[in-house]
Amino acid sequence: MAGTPPIPGERTGRAASAADGGPLVERTDLRAHLAAGAAVPCPQCGDLAPVEADGTCPSCGTRRPSPRDHVELVIGAAAAVTDRGLRRRRNEDAVELGRRVEGGVETWVAVVCDGVASARRGDEAALAAASAAVGAALETAAAPATPPTGFRAVSASHDTGPVTIDPDAVADPAADEDRPGRAGTGLGGELDALATAASAAGATAAADLGLVGGDSPACTYVAAVVRGGDAVVSWIGDSRAYWLASDGSSRILSTDDSWAEEIANAGLMSREEAARDRRAHVLTRWLGRDAPGGPAHARRVRLGVPGLLLLCSDGLWNHLPDPAVLARLAAPALRELGVADDGDRVGGSAEADLAPGGADAPEHPVRAAALALLGAALDDGGSDNATLALVPIVPPAEARDRPSVAVDARGPDERTGPIPLDGEGVVDR
Repeated sequence: MAGTPPIPGERTGRAASAADGGPLVERTDLRAHLAAGAAVPCPQCGDLAPVEADGTCPSCGTRRPSPRDHVELVIGAAAAVTDRGLRRRRNEDAVELGRRVEGGVETWVAVVCDGVASARRGDEAALAAASAAVGAALETAAAPATPPTGFRAVSASHDTGPVTIDPDAVADPAADEDRPGRAGTGLGGELDALATAASAAGATAAADLGLVGGDSPACTYVAAVVRGGDAVVSWIGDSRAYWLASDGSSRILSTDDSWAEEIANAGLMSREEAARDRRAHVLTRWLGRDAPGGPAHARRVRLGVPGLLLLCSDGLWNHLPDPAVLARLAAPALRELGVADDGDRVGGSAEADLAPGGADAPEHPVRAAALALLGAALDDGGSDNATLALVPIVPPAEARDRPSVAVDARGPDERTGPIPLDGEGVVDR
């Protein structure tokens, strides 16, 4: 492993105490963790003085480990890890987790961002976008359910752009109940609205960094919001979302915004030929002030079996692109999820069965799976920063008659209508 910073514990914030019947709200804060981290001593001379701008020790010139080189994050049953890898000088990826538990219903949000290496301050863009996205989703989940204004979260017709809504036409909430694509928020609202809030906040945060400094920091973005056996994944760039399960239904849920993907889709090269081209990983979309316009891609996912939702940067999937291989590496955690599903469960939370409970508790199974995936990528060469988040999903009992995984209820290889990133409150890029 690159770097040995301490593993942060759970970071908890409560809107009201559980004893008072209020919601439990938790989230990680990678930026705060890095800022609060103890100075890492020089491995050569032991000096604790601040490092030079290039990350080297001021006393002996040896490169000093950074707290960001390797960070592990845990909230409840979910886990994430980000690592510098073996060849990069610094880690420019970021990851955040969050959840809200209210009325026995658990809502998760996870975000992974990868700073674009060809842009200055890509690490700042990734940190800002991931943090803003998780915060916005949690805030939206706390809002009262209301009819949408401005844009639907996902176009009901699956068009390629946002659908404008006439506020006068949805003034009556009762009349709006029958309208397709309603995007309320709060406990009864749709996950589309949380995904919209997250992606808009992430886009704004990354773009705002370009307002000063004369450059345009940029990053990729992949996020998931999960409730019970339902999820919405959204993305821009080549960070990916996967579904991992032990029943053979594992699959990739996203499609890359890359030169190789677009050339292959256009039929100009085979997918294998495009992947071998030196331009294969050139991004066609990203977050940042100079980003191409347009909304994030999004897919609605309905799950009928226990499994893991994986979000990752290309530093993981470049070495481990096959969903079946990823699922085999995560097999111990998937077995734990199967055991959890065998219990008398009525809700969609894996919390009670998978989260360790005390100093003598066994290894956190999802964290162990995250480290196994990272270790396999490093063993294969670790050529880039590698970051991943794993959210366990145990669908509620009423969802067990569903197929193992259904995407958009239309077919596994079709995209949904996109989640708009240019709605109210988002900067003009």
